[in-house]
Amino acid sequence: MRTPAGDAARTDRNAKVSDVITNSDTTIPVPVPGSKAVIASQLTPPPLSRETAVPAPDITRRNDNSAPEGMTANMPTPPRKLTVHRAGVPSESLFSRAVAAHQAGKLDDAITLYGAILRASPDQPDILNNLGVALRRRKQFDAALVSYRRSAALRPENAGLWSNMGNCLREMMRFDDAIAAHEQSLARSPDDKSHLFNAGLVYRDMNRFDQAVAYFNKALARDPDYIEALWDRSLALLALGQYDAGWKAYEVRRRLADNPIRPLPGVPEWDGKADLRGKTLLLRAEQGFGDMIQFARFIPLVAQKAAHVIVECRKEMLGVMQTVAGVGQVIAKGATPPPFDIHAPLLSLPHLLGIGARELQRASASPYMRAPKQMALAGIAGDVVLKVGLVWAGKLNPRDRSCPLEKFMGLMGAPGVAFFSFQVDDRRADIARLGASAFIHDLGDRIGDFGDSAGLMCEMDLIITIDSAPAHLAGALGLPVWMLQLYTTDWRWMVDRSDSPWYPTMRIYRQQEPASWDAPFAALKHDFDNLVAARKA
Repeated sequence: MRTPAGDAARTDRNAKVSDVITNSDTTIPVPVPGSKAVIASQLTPPPLSRETAVPAPDITRRNDNSAPEGMTANMPTPPRKLTVHRAGVPSESLFSRAVAAHQAGKLDDAITLYGAILRASPDQPDILNNLGVALRRRKQFDAALVSYRRSAALRPENAGLWSNMGNCLREMMRFDDAIAAHEQSLARSPDDKSHLFNAGLVYRDMNRFDQAVAYFNKALARDPDYIEALWDRSLALLALGQYDAGWKAYEVRRRLADNPIRPLPGVPEWDGKADLRGKTLLLRAEQGFGDMIQFARFIPLVAQKAAHVIVECRKEMLGVMQTVAGVGQVIAKGATPPPFDIHAPLLSLPHLLGIGARELQRASASPYMRAPKQMALAGIAGDVVLKVGLVWAGKLNPRDRSCPLEKFMGLMGAPGVAFFSFQVDDRRADIARLGASAFIHDLGDRIGDFGDSAGLMCEMDLIITIDSAPAHLAGALGLPVWMLQLYTTDWRWMVDRSDSPWYPTMRIYRQQEPASWDAPFAALKHDFDNLVAARKA
């Protein structure tokens, strides 16, 4: 059993923005509650504008904080005569097939069909828009941008198109251009909630959370029950350190489509006020490995109130979770729990316990996890003054937080330092690919769960890692951990800080420009060289 090195330690969500796609069906579609019409015109055959509902990624993989797309529809215009053909096949047939493939998630088929239509009749702005949406979903951003720009040249009054273009530019990290596109959208449709929300996502990705909140609030003024905006606003508030409002708002995660918390009929949920004396409390698992590790620090606080605490977690975490003070019993997620009196989701504890900055500092002051077993190192030769654990890669979605192993190689020139890989996935092959087997000890075969990782980490002097579950584990163990952070920060690491309120032993090295590791590695290498020199002195 493997513990993915980069398994999401995050609750944040990938940017599931509201893309407008045009549907040629001449029947009136069933509107989705809360939907808003986006009008398309000048299309043969007659248009219907619609935002596609695309399945959202697992909440445990979220770094981008946004929420699932909605679907909107406008009334169809009267049918017009079909005029465009290709090889004897009406464009209406191709268009219907393209939209059907698009809405079914068959993006390659949709792209092919849209392309066939456009090669026969290139000046169709709605089809160009749809093609842009499909290409962006395939992360073919340059081609998507061409589609949007061509569509804008033909129909510049289409507000939804400009919003889509802004979404694409944001994913390309061309933030100034993205803001300009969203301004064009809002100039044409200033009251559209999804366009306001999409504009807010740009400021969120730029770590300008005050401005992001302002846009989310504008969207919520149009629709107070706009789940996506409520969710992203909660994370922006937490990134700003506004814990009282943030934790309360964070409860909206229960309403997200991809974060189901199964019902427990007949057993009350703790509201933070009910007396827990003499009660058995079940703390329920949700989200990713890193989230569970991060929020486990609050278990001792609630354990002081209850007679017995049962913690549900994924099976890879059973060993380390049992070491947290106050945990009476751990059970694997999905297993039938033993009898209990009351329950609560683990990630609701900060809200239920009223955790502010001061309470967080107290809960984080000391290590709160231990290695459930010792894991000795073997085969370490020479005069080693520093043992360093490395994690450089993780999952690619919703946002690739990986850092090329080549960057770490710049740390390996000094004798007396031994490096150990904690990768357990396919990226272990990077070691051999770079010819680095003589310099990096691969521990992947010894890691079967987080207990193994914890035992081996305790043999290290330093952990250098991307933002991942191992970063949380090292921090929870109280070990020195240097974390490499993307330009677009995660809410829990806040902004412009090299320390963390969650882990006193953590040091954060942040990208200063999108997609560039040069600045953080320059700072990290300077600190690393000083540490090695001090160890050798």
